Amino acid sequence: MKTLLTAATIAAATSLATASGDYVSPDVIFGSGNANGSFTIANGGGIELGLRAKVRYNASNAPENTFNYDGIDTYTMQAGSPNGAPAGAWAIGDNARWNFEWSVNTDVNGTTGNNLDDFNYQIAMFRVNADGNTISDALAFDMINGFNPATSAVQWDHSIGDNTTGNGGGVEIWNNQSDAALYADRIANNNVAQNSWNYGFFDGIGGTALEDWDFNALGSYIIRLTAYDKVTGLEIVSESITVNVVPLPTAAWAGLAMLGTFAGVRTIRRR
Repeated sequence: MKTLLTAATIAAATSLATASGDYVSPDVIFGSGNANGSFTIANGGGIELGLRAKVRYNASNAPENTFNYDGIDTYTMQAGSPNGAPAGAWAIGDNARWNFEWSVNTDVNGTTGNNLDDFNYQIAMFRVNADGNTISDALAFDMINGFNPATSAVQWDHSIGDNTTGNGGGVEIWNNQSDAALYADRIANNNVAQNSWNYGFFDGIGGTALEDWDFNALGSYIIRLTAYDKVTGLEIVSESITVNVVPLPTAAWAGLAMLGTFAGVRTIRRR
């Protein structure tokens, strides 16, 4: 079932968010060769939430630390899917050329002692319709607690750590049935979780709003990340970003890439 919302509704959901710079704390802890920066960040109740989009596959089908960030909350990416190596065969014709990356730190100042499982969360993915106002293709779920190993087919490999974890130093734990106890232990004893996702990861999951998502579709996409009080259910802090997916001539795309905070840093990541 499609969810129709207005762009104003999404904006209102982040009205209490306070921008705090574009580097997440303690660092980007997933994978290797992933630079920090160009995140849209909100802080509230000792929690830091970060979101950004990134070039996952460039014109040569290789990943980059290029973000095409406007410095506020909007990112510009190229339509399409990778069409050859070094992108993996599983990604070709299935994943978008861009990823979105999220970060949660539940004790960003090191003063509350709160860990990941002390809160509920929601990550929501939307596509703005052609009218530029209504929003559809909504898929929303709790990406930290929303897994039941007995019933769910959805799995993920969050990188988990704490305020001392360095760049690329997160421990990746699959939330599948065999690792369910270990995953539960990690979110109960750590305050940082991050991941890098592609809309294409969710295409083909039967019955979801993104089941028939088209990586060639132009337009705007909105990603929203929210943390809630686990007892009252009240929102604590929320942030969202907009990703504008556009077709650009090769020369223009090369120039636009220079807008990235870490332009010129092109490192193949293992994820």
